[in-house]
Amino acid sequence: MHTRVINIREQLHIKNFVEEHLSFKPFIKYLKNHIGVEKTIKSQFYQLVLNKFKNYPNLKTDFIESQDAAKYAEILELVYTILSPTTDDEKTLFWALGTPVCAKIVFSTDAFSELVKEQNKQDKKTRLSDKEFKQNQLNFIYRLILQRLYNFPDDLINDSVYALPDAKTKLTKYYRVHIDTRFIDITHNKPLPELNPEVIEPFIYEGADTMLLKDIIPLNMFSMEGFSVIKMEDITPEHSIETIRLALINNTGQDDLYKEVINSLQTLAGNAVINFGLLPFLRINGRLIFDTEECCNSILIQTRKNQQDEGDAFNNFISSYIEKPEAMFFNTLSAQKISKYPFLKALKEAGITSYAILPVFYNKHLAGILEIHAAQRVLFYEKLLSQIQAAIPLISQLLHNTAEQLNEKLEEVIKTKFTTLQPSVQWKFNEAAWHYLLEGQKNERPEIEIVSFRNVYPLYGAIDIRDSTIYHNRALKNDIGTLINVLNTLVKELKIQISNKRIVAALLSKQTLWIKKIKAFEKANDETMLKDFLQCVVTPYLFNLINKYPSSEKLINTYTKSIDETGETFKNRRELETSIKYINKTLSNYFDQAQGKLQKIYPCYFEKFRSDGIEYDIYTGQDIAPEIPFDDKHLKDFRYWQLKAMIDVARLTNALIEKMPVPLQTASLIFVHSSQIDICFRNDERRFDVEGYYNIRYEVIKKRIDKVHIKNTKERLTQPGKIALVYFNNAEADEYIALIKQFQKDKSLKMDIEFIELENLQGVTGLKALRVSINLTNVFGGSLSG
Repeated sequence: MHTRVINIREQLHIKNFVEEHLSFKPFIKYLKNHIGVEKTIKSQFYQLVLNKFKNYPNLKTDFIESQDAAKYAEILELVYTILSPTTDDEKTLFWALGTPVCAKIVFSTDAFSELVKEQNKQDKKTRLSDKEFKQNQLNFIYRLILQRLYNFPDDLINDSVYALPDAKTKLTKYYRVHIDTRFIDITHNKPLPELNPEVIEPFIYEGADTMLLKDIIPLNMFSMEGFSVIKMEDITPEHSIETIRLALINNTGQDDLYKEVINSLQTLAGNAVINFGLLPFLRINGRLIFDTEECCNSILIQTRKNQQDEGDAFNNFISSYIEKPEAMFFNTLSAQKISKYPFLKALKEAGITSYAILPVFYNKHLAGILEIHAAQRVLFYEKLLSQIQAAIPLISQLLHNTAEQLNEKLEEVIKTKFTTLQPSVQWKFNEAAWHYLLEGQKNERPEIEIVSFRNVYPLYGAIDIRDSTIYHNRALKNDIGTLINVLNTLVKELKIQISNKRIVAALLSKQTLWIKKIKAFEKANDETMLKDFLQCVVTPYLFNLINKYPSSEKLINTYTKSIDETGETFKNRRELETSIKYINKTLSNYFDQAQGKLQKIYPCYFEKFRSDGIEYDIYTGQDIAPEIPFDDKHLKDFRYWQLKAMIDVARLTNALIEKMPVPLQTASLIFVHSSQIDICFRNDERRFDVEGYYNIRYEVIKKRIDKVHIKNTKERLTQPGKIALVYFNNAEADEYIALIKQFQKDKSLKMDIEFIELENLQGVTGLKALRVSINLTNVFGGSLSG
């Protein structure tokens, strides 16, 4: 034990805060109170100690100067014996006795004395600053006053945690400091000031500065006597775990987060020689990647970058390790071990002597690895593992979070730079997004690459609502006829209600102009201009009449209801729109469900466009799914699906005729293009498009064959109840003819194949076609067997 005086902060002059005196009087009072109530042998021991105080009568009444405390070593030993665990070793127990506010230590264990001595040797940058220490002292004093004199809760004086550098390991260690204040009496020389709870609460619960209490509770009115007992406990393991947990919660930058976790692991290990590494297993399309900042916290990745020729050894090891993850310990990196595990060569060349790998799992899935490495031999891995065991669940969460965050970043790039994507092509956008993020680590303004697929087979089909334009023009004409009748009736009735002949004459003049203008819109089939004319010219004029002749309001309101989209002047167009919606909804539902069937044939990109009917593009081929072999059978199955889809939708839309207000029919078209093309994603338009001159020609043909006629006739190729196929060469037709014959066998198609020569289109010659009729009344036939 040590009786030398330790002045914790001599330069602070703690006595300026509050008057304090070292005294044994509160302790003597404590012993006397407990002798009567203590039922164990402690009662006799307390009496023994009180008897010892008889040898020092001045201790019962006088204060003691701290420098004179050594004279009472016997008493101090007895106090230590009563207040400390009897089985603890003073060489490891951090215990001390000091003045009431701990300004000076007068008696301490070897461990405490040594710790203080070592801290005084530390650089000022690494130890608690004078300002911080001063603030801690003031907090302690005020909280003790509030507890003792204002009856605040006993737990008001919280334990403090100090981070102190370890003299041997140079690592930071954390200590919980508890001050036993039972043997301190506080007196005051003035009446206690009244306290407003609202003023005190910020200090108690929110850690506000003591400045707010300075004027309310002046410390010069208080005096403290007795002694404090300081107990310190090494809580480095618990604090390190808490540091990792809080780092995960606060979610700081990933690189800082990894460094903080690794530093905490090193603190847990208690050995500066031992280092740690973390390697999350991050994947793009199932393929492991190691180019992220997080992965660079692994010594394996660091040495791999420095030793490019060791890449194969590293990849082979990782591949085998994932298949059979287990803890691996290499106390030394001998030639024999390097021969068996070639990846160790790069580690040894980097100065690593000992190395260990621990698999880290999250929900039974391998999330990554934890590395332990050192430049010298590590003998006691078992002890080391027990020290860091509590951190493993948190490390598991960290590695899992890293993978989740990468996926979120990729998704964000894809959504920002691309659009909602089909799973069949998502992998290519994942690659582009990853390259974008990788480039962003080097350049402030990375460019997103163009996503493209080479040498894919296009399949195009269209289901057109036959004569939809003619039907629309007819409906508009009939609705305009109704509109003219409504206007004529309105003007006729307004003439009766308006007595002013001048206004009636103006109204009749307007009527003539309106009818003339409306008939012009009928000829131009310009529905939008008609709507604007009614809203901007006719209706405002009529509403003006209401202001002058309120009795006309009912008539004009009837007119405005009639020109609304739910009114009688929209009846024909509304019925046509209802019929078109029936067909489009049926077609959309069919092709939405077809996605799953198409992907089962072979991964493909499927896109449909809605107009008066449905158009669709399918792109498939080896470049869509590089890891799945593509062959001719896949293409045949897609073409089989095309024919079956045309039969299905023709029957579905034919069945709707009885329900439709306007009986509409559909016509089907397939463009056969056996040559492969290239497609790329247009970032500005957020859609795939063909690429290159030859491929653009394919797109041009698609647009021009929609209304192509049979050569030397006015008959359109596409007809209701028939499938039309347009192609360039007979070989393309032969494959479809073989498929058509399969559907003719089950009577889904009629036995009437027509071979047709088409008119030349602008810039397109040599097109051929065939047509075959659909058996609209037959039960659904065929299956996806190819």
